[in-house]
Amino acid sequence: MATPRNSSVIKAFRILSAFRFAGEKLTLSQLARRLDLNLATTHRFLTTLVSVGAVSRTPDGAFELGLLLADLGGRVSIAGTMHSVTQPHMDSLAGRFGETSHAAIPDNGQVCYVAKGEGSRSLTIITHIGKRLPAYCTGLGKALLSEFDDGTLRQWIQQQSFQRYTDRTLTSPRALEEELARTRDRGYALDNEEVETGLRCVAVPVLDRNRQVRAAISLSAPTSRLDQAKIHEIAAALQEHANDIGAVLSETSTPPD
Repeated sequence: MATPRNSSVIKAFRILSAFRFAGEKLTLSQLARRLDLNLATTHRFLTTLVSVGAVSRTPDGAFELGLLLADLGGRVSIAGTMHSVTQPHMDSLAGRFGETSHAAIPDNGQVCYVAKGEGSRSLTIITHIGKRLPAYCTGLGKALLSEFDDGTLRQWIQQQSFQRYTDRTLTSPRALEEELARTRDRGYALDNEEVETGLRCVAVPVLDRNRQVRAAISLSAPTSRLDQAKIHEIAAALQEHANDIGAVLSETSTPPD
């Protein structure tokens, strides 16, 4: 007989996972809606999480992740875990298309590369594991941001300063919001020469079984090799790998009720 799972522990970790980036502040009602839990249950668990330091109460009555998690986070490498899970998929994508592939996780307003597949084509993309770039102008970042709800996205935008890298870089909140709406509609994100002139990137988010965004994966190539037909082909391949990665990550994350 299988060992029964503790539903209270599961709910506690679901609440912690509902905070999507460092510094995000959520009210009781926002958390309850995001998790599809009633207010009383959410409040009861939050009270316990606050008492142990896993969640903190802000002066205006909202909630944010607490210092206990920062302490625990120093004992495990999220990037290392993500690298182990995603690197085989990045190698497979790079081998199939001959172009450079990347996997990244959100990192305080930026994306942090955790895996890279080297393409066989002539272009060399100067990136490395651990490199960080802004989320607003990268395909990986926009794939991650496209999974934010409106309130979370507005809060995230307020913390950003938009820097221009090329004449195509999106440098206003409105332009970013419009691009993210297009991203949701078509099912994939694009960096259309926004970081480097002549370079295009296609990206999709990686979701776990609870529909929480965990990472993003992408394929980059010169614009001359990424026409619309190729973009659709690559997006479909990326989605297949994202589904596989998400399934693996779900086995190491909080299971659903």
